[in-house]
Amino acid sequence: MKIVVCLHAPRGGAAEAAVISADDAQALALGFGLGGAHTVTALLAGSPADEGPLRRALAAGATRAVRLVGEDYGAADFHTVGQALGAAVKRLGADLVLTGARSEDDGLGAVPAAIARQANALHVACIESLSASSDGAIEVAVRGGGRRRRLRLPLPAVLSVLSRGPAAPALPDAGRETPAIEILSLVDPEATVVRRRTELLGQPEIPQRTCEEVTSADALVAALVRS
Repeated sequence: MKIVVCLHAPRGGAAEAAVISADDAQALALGFGLGGAHTVTALLAGSPADEGPLRRALAAGATRAVRLVGEDYGAADFHTVGQALGAAVKRLGADLVLTGARSEDDGLGAVPAAIARQANALHVACIESLSASSDGAIEVAVRGGGRRRRLRLPLPAVLSVLSRGPAAPALPDAGRETPAIEILSLVDPEATVVRRRTELLGQPEIPQRTCEEVTSADALVAALVRS
């Protein structure tokens, strides 16, 4: 199973940006807790100054860490961030996406739903526990209306994780040399990309033909044949 954990960098300076949020840490812990042959990739949309959570995820044992570039995500709304992360999740081929429930500084928890919509995946909010079954499905525990329920879910799925405590859970230290942080751009360098929305969706501009002036019917036919 390919697991992608979407992280975000808390705003407020370099010191804060190096700290992983409680919800994001809990999402990583649940991803690591599945064990087995699963791979865990940490994904973050931001600038080089926002790489603190990715470095912490690698130190804790993440297989890969990927930083998504191409926008000023710190100033973007939840829809733009979710759309970009959803496109990146599809590019990475994720089966399961975990993300903090309070996945932006406003604490609205809207980014996970936006990711799920872009990735065409099931979305369940504020899970408390996670386990994998032998048939490829997953089981989660959620709380609502004063009751705790267990749900069995098919993949692909996007799950937001809510940490119940004020402090982030302790993450392990893999004690290994960590791999480099990978850079992912949604823009195809071979294509001309127009407008902000089409850049996020990775849709190239319609090819533009060059103009050639002709002075006769024969020259027109020859120009059309060349094109």
